[in-house]
Amino acid sequence: MGDVSDLRAAFDQGTLLPPTSDALNLVDLARAIAGWAGADGLPHTPWAAKAAEMIGACRHLVVVLADGLGMNILNGLPENAFLRQRLAASMRTVFPSATAVALTSLATARWPGQHGVVGWWTHLPEIGGAATILQYTSRSDRRSLSDLKVSTEQAFPARSTFAGFQRDTLALFPERIAESPYTCYFTGGRRIIGYRSLSEAVNIAVERVRCAEAPTFTYLYTSRIDETAHTYGLTRPELSAALTDLDREMERLADGLAGKARLLLTADHGFLDSGEGCRHEIRFYDPLLGLLWHPPSGDARVLYLHCKPGARGRIRDYFYRRFGNRFLVITTEEAEELRLFGPDPLSESARGRVGDMVAISSGADAIEYRGAGGNGRVMQEASQHSGLSPQEMVIPLVAA
Repeated sequence: MGDVSDLRAAFDQGTLLPPTSDALNLVDLARAIAGWAGADGLPHTPWAAKAAEMIGACRHLVVVLADGLGMNILNGLPENAFLRQRLAASMRTVFPSATAVALTSLATARWPGQHGVVGWWTHLPEIGGAATILQYTSRSDRRSLSDLKVSTEQAFPARSTFAGFQRDTLALFPERIAESPYTCYFTGGRRIIGYRSLSEAVNIAVERVRCAEAPTFTYLYTSRIDETAHTYGLTRPELSAALTDLDREMERLADGLAGKARLLLTADHGFLDSGEGCRHEIRFYDPLLGLLWHPPSGDARVLYLHCKPGARGRIRDYFYRRFGNRFLVITTEEAEELRLFGPDPLSESARGRVGDMVAISSGADAIEYRGAGGNGRVMQEASQHSGLSPQEMVIPLVAA
């Protein structure tokens, strides 16, 4: 109970922030967007209604997802910048505060505990190990999940709400991922255009609204902030340049729409830098592996542990001896009680993927399991996300 008490105390003090259904959040925004587009069967919640009010009775809706644009990064813009001037609210993302998890919540209008995509490396019982889920490959040998006889319905059990949209729908993604299995799942089979630059994507969105004869929904995903923050961290000029470019293009998008559409911009997560002393790895020969049925999965600041019988106490001892208070280790039942994966009980698919215990960073520390052929991504990157820090959990909602 010690780590649960420490986690509750951090929530009370505000040093860590839990996901919440009691304030504006990404899931309820997704419900409001899907409701506007004509999808049915969505839960009616007060915060979804509040988000729907912010969308209003527009004929055209353009939603931009700026990967990695947490409030801490947005606040790096001058006060007179377009995005800061049009900031409508701040809100909470989901946990883990990670792209795979948050984008799937946006697509399905469900919490992670229901949709089952719970990290960059999501354990799939179908293959007996972790998948790099957005890339649709196994982590161990990078084989396509299709080659391993895993269908998209198995990998992503919750249906995308995009499939039920009644408005003319278009999704804009960078060319390199426009035809990926995850992108096709995310969009529910709706039309996708791959773009080569954000400027090109803005041009497409503007022309689409100008020429439309019927109501339209346009979704635009941009990843430059995320990629830059991972590589350089939060204090380098490269991130400032990427942020300035995003602000300029979003102002150009709003001007081009000329009052004919509602423009919303939000993010999936923010960032918190991880100095070299805050990066840790668990290698395939580590004694921890002897206490687990499978190698750890999860993300940079959260590990999921499938424990062998009687091993929970020894796993707690392992983390305490090696990391002290840098990681908090709780059971999956305790995580459910804290509603870390959403307000409802875990779905069957999510429970099988999360396992028995969850190790969560208490701050900036990041961790990665590395198999014999692992790439050490977390060990090489300057900044990370997926934890519960305010920097990672608070995202903007811009409306124009």
